[in-house]
Amino acid sequence: MNTINSLFGWSLALGVLMIPVLCQDEESVITVCQEEDNDLRVDCLLEPRQSYHTDYEFSMSKGQKEIIINTNISGIMPEPKFRHNTFVTELEPYGFRLTIMSFTVTENTTFICKVTKTQKTLFVELDSIEPCSAISVFLLGYPWLNILVPLCISQLWEAF
Repeated sequence: MNTINSLFGWSLALGVLMIPVLCQDEESVITVCQEEDNDLRVDCLLEPRQSYHTDYEFSMSKGQKEIIINTNISGIMPEPKFRHNTFVTELEPYGFRLTIMSFTVTENTTFICKVTKTQKTLFVELDSIEPCSAISVFLLGYPWLNILVPLCISQLWEAF
């Protein structure tokens, strides 16, 4: 009986940790979270169009002004305060992650992500940014792992 309770507990914990991954909808194409070291992370999971060079642009809007944070588009320069404290990494199977080092949001902000002529936005209210979850982000980057979790649980169940 103790083993069954333990198995149930682990299954419940894994299920809760996977909620951000399994419930990914149109709004979660862009996610914004604060890392433990105070870096701000913006994940943009837009799939690039075929037969185009994959361009990306991250910006934010406060009121009526749009501020370019980081881009690989030739001829567009980011705001000077973001030129040396941001970097972008490519995510698998597609998407980009912007990291702004030592940055916190000080007012309501709209984050904008553009990938190969497709644009998505996310409005973030002040004090509503969640801390980044390592497990959720890991599973989000490798969605095929979501299949393995139920298989592992069923194997554990059969072992007992």
